[in-house]
Amino acid sequence: MACGSVSGNTVVEGLRLDNVSHKYRKTDFLLSVDCFSGDRGEVICLLGPSGCGKSTILKLIAGLERLRTGVIMVNGRVLSDAQNNTHVPTEKRNVGLVFQHPSLFHHQTVEENVAFAVKEQGKERKTQRALHMLRLLGMDSHRGAYPHMLSGGQQQLVTIARTMAQNPEIILLDEPFSNLDTILRSKIRADVLSIIRRERITTLLVTHDPEEALEVADKIYVIREGRIVQCGAPGEIYNNPKDAHLAQFFGKSNYFESVVCDGKVAISGVGDIDASSFGDGSKVAVCMRPEAIFLRQSSGIPATVKLVRFFNSMVYIEVQGCAYWMKFTGSVLPEVGDVISVSFDLGKVLLFRL
Repeated sequence: MACGSVSGNTVVEGLRLDNVSHKYRKTDFLLSVDCFSGDRGEVICLLGPSGCGKSTILKLIAGLERLRTGVIMVNGRVLSDAQNNTHVPTEKRNVGLVFQHPSLFHHQTVEENVAFAVKEQGKERKTQRALHMLRLLGMDSHRGAYPHMLSGGQQQLVTIARTMAQNPEIILLDEPFSNLDTILRSKIRADVLSIIRRERITTLLVTHDPEEALEVADKIYVIREGRIVQCGAPGEIYNNPKDAHLAQFFGKSNYFESVVCDGKVAISGVGDIDASSFGDGSKVAVCMRPEAIFLRQSSGIPATVKLVRFFNSMVYIEVQGCAYWMKFTGSVLPEVGDVISVSFDLGKVLLFRL
């Protein structure tokens, strides 16, 4: 798997992991990452289910765990090198770490919490830096408040302001928005990452949510059972997933299994998909995104509406005894029982060898 990105000779890698491995005592789980990198200022997303090794990678970068093998570098500076027994202490790594829950000093005001992290000497400089970060995150009007007087979202914004106030070389976000409600989460996440990008701070965001990864990341690394299974830009991973598991992981997908016959896979009532590269008799997984099915005003295939999801305009349809999810693009959603006319873009159907 290729590591890093190339856009000229002036690219600076904000983060790089080479041949990194780690194992906890008394467990069989082994983390093994051949290569993992991102350019300075990028938002890198580490995506995977619970227990796959995401938080372990964050702990290794932060210096909370020691490497078994490999090297970790931030902005070209070696933080960990197992072979040379190099391990820069956490407090000297200049790494910002934000967890799921706010971590503030409850006996200090908002301003005092943020100023505590400022490295500049002198009370006036600390105050100026703290207020600057609070203004960026829209929390300067709460400078005199104590944590218990703030909402959970506001507390997390102050936590992030404090992290940024220390002027870190990299920020590690361990699902920091997961405890917020949906609408607030989207807004705060967008605002925070916009500011971090403007400040040109390399950011590693850990999440189990594919939608979040696709929405915010410059680069996504998908991890499964301690290993990176695919990396790339959001569009690349969504449109060209490495396997059927990933295809289904990134949003709802119409999935079924079939066998190649005469170089094709037949979809009942719809048409044939070219599968000549698999060979006749091969078992394949067929993944069809909902957006591969679209509404036609006429001359399409009749489909009966079985279920409607209003929030995301998803419609469950039946075509000649086969059921599919489609992304409805019409101005008015149909009702259950309606017969609509649809077409299938077979060029968007994904095939994977079983």
